[in-house]
Amino acid sequence: MASTGTFTFDPDIAEICEESFERAGVAPAAIGASHTRSALRSLKLMLNSEWSTIGVRQWMIPEATQALTAGQASFTLPVGGIDVLAATLRRNGADTEMYPISRDDYRILADKAQRGRPGRFFVDRQAGSKVVRFWQASENATDQIIYDYFRQMQDVGEMANTLQMPTHAFEACCAGLGWRLAVKFNVDRARMLETYYRGPDPNKIGGCLEMMRQEDRERGDIQTYAAYEPRLSRR
Repeated sequence: MASTGTFTFDPDIAEICEESFERAGVAPAAIGASHTRSALRSLKLMLNSEWSTIGVRQWMIPEATQALTAGQASFTLPVGGIDVLAATLRRNGADTEMYPISRDDYRILADKAQRGRPGRFFVDRQAGSKVVRFWQASENATDQIIYDYFRQMQDVGEMANTLQMPTHAFEACCAGLGWRLAVKFNVDRARMLETYYRGPDPNKIGGCLEMMRQEDRERGDIQTYAAYEPRLSRR
């Protein structure tokens, strides 16, 4: 038998919710409007709150470019941005690494408006917009900051929408939502589904969630080194 030759698997939110309700032991025929609202609320909390705390997901790291003006010392991350993972200063076609610093290290800089080559940055992560403050302030209008940033997932929206995630994340998504729905509607299954989703150890991430994280990890070599100059870096 021939294979399809297609790669179109992308379930909509209605399918994900139906699968999750079945795992929770709630028959599709019994699902009402209140069940649907509850499922959407739980899905939003899981994707935009819990999943933002379990490490960086590679599919949520876009690259952006910030053009600078003379004297500029900060800029705001795009909507949905959470943190900057890496940044370089591009001048005359050549990139130079910029180093992240802590809030305290930024605070003690004597002259935050001093102009020169931007080489350090601090991300002011407030509840609303995230502001990247860098030092030194730009000395010309031709420099650019090229940066990778971590952003939250797009809003869930309607049941006919699809989720902004790759195929290897769907199982963890259904497992997590199924567990949350069982806590609400069929508590007898909750512990079993929690173990499948997060693993047996409550103090350690495992199960489907960890499988997704491992699949989404960096494949490059890892280098470990001691940072003897904490004022220059937060690594």
